[in-house]
Amino acid sequence: MGGFSLGAGIGWSAPCVELLKDHHGYDVFSTNVVAAVFPLGAAVGMPVVPFVIDRIGRKWTMMSLVPAFVLGWVLITLGVTTMPVLTAGRLITGACGGMFCVVAPMYSAEISEKEIRGTLGVFFQLLLVIGILYAYCCGYARNVLVISILCGIAPLVFASIMTFMPESPLYYMTKNNEAAARKSMRFFRGPDYNIEPEIDEFREQVERSKRERVTLSAFLRRPVLKTLGVAYGIMLAQQLSGINAIIFYCETIFKQTGVDLDPLLQMVVVAVVQVIACCISASLIDQVVARLGRKVLMITSFSVMCACLFALSIFFLLRDKHPDVAECLFWLPLISASLYILAFCLGAGPIPWAYMGEIFPTKLKGTASSSAASFCWLLAFLVTVSFSTVAEALGNAAVFLSFAIFCALSVLFVIFCMVETKGKTFAEILREFGTYDIA
Repeated sequence: MGGFSLGAGIGWSAPCVELLKDHHGYDVFSTNVVAAVFPLGAAVGMPVVPFVIDRIGRKWTMMSLVPAFVLGWVLITLGVTTMPVLTAGRLITGACGGMFCVVAPMYSAEISEKEIRGTLGVFFQLLLVIGILYAYCCGYARNVLVISILCGIAPLVFASIMTFMPESPLYYMTKNNEAAARKSMRFFRGPDYNIEPEIDEFREQVERSKRERVTLSAFLRRPVLKTLGVAYGIMLAQQLSGINAIIFYCETIFKQTGVDLDPLLQMVVVAVVQVIACCISASLIDQVVARLGRKVLMITSFSVMCACLFALSIFFLLRDKHPDVAECLFWLPLISASLYILAFCLGAGPIPWAYMGEIFPTKLKGTASSSAASFCWLLAFLVTVSFSTVAEALGNAAVFLSFAIFCALSVLFVIFCMVETKGKTFAEILREFGTYDIA
């Protein structure tokens, strides 16, 4: 539900950007700022995570975000006609949503068995896209105030559910509370499951992490730099694929195609495809990963996304040069966008977030994961804030072609740089990266 809250915040801008222009007198620059300040808030919120996640735990870090999340939605609701207040609300909700991107996958990875870790990792992305679909459907209210109130309910639902969940057993082990760790593990595994191997592994991880303090020099070690480089690289690949530009400006893009179909309906169709894709991903990812691995999924995902973006580029080029041909291809934008979203949700969307919960040593995980996530959201801000301006200056065809090129380059990065983690324990993954002794 933390992912759902984040998705509602992301999806809010697509219907509301057009409403702010049409009913509240916002210009292009103002709507760009309102849309893009959400990922900027996420980037700003990331550095806070390491300071609290190992002090108050994974669960209570997420719970502590709820009051701020609700405050953000209150400001958005009250500030529809006042841009500074609206912007502040978007900034706060973005910061809270961004922190969930680090804490929730980490919590998920630490409570799950290795056989189903991939499935549980996808659930965050699944609820995120359901949140986007929910916000898109709220767009039919055609009222920014109503949409904002409906989206603001999500954090309250999260708090009411998460209250009954236990803390991560690994966190309890880091606090020398093995009894609580066992109780937590029993909650997730059941009374008849043999939890001793996992408890022993957690104990070994914690003992290694206590051998030395976390200092800057630990992050400057070559294996850690390599791990950080891979994490930053897959986040760069994810964001330069143009995903947030398409999600944040989905209705605007469909309006610009000139196709005689309701843009909001097309937007909802794309969101439904997102949800279906994530459901497929959640149900099949462990079986597929067990056979093919995360690398193959990422390569396939980026390859399909590249082809879809190239098709969108061709359509906008034809619309400008040969409108009669483009009219015959009225189906191409919706089909291309839907296949693009499908491919993203099956690989490039969920895998990077789940991957970050797996590859970093325990003692560096909070800082390293939050820094990579902050970098991701900063890129999302830059892409989102510049998309409309660049598209207006260069044309949609050039913008989508550049996204396609980045996807092609991402395929090469995954092939040569990404380390496979399928079916491996945390210890085996750390040995693969050469960071086992740092854990």
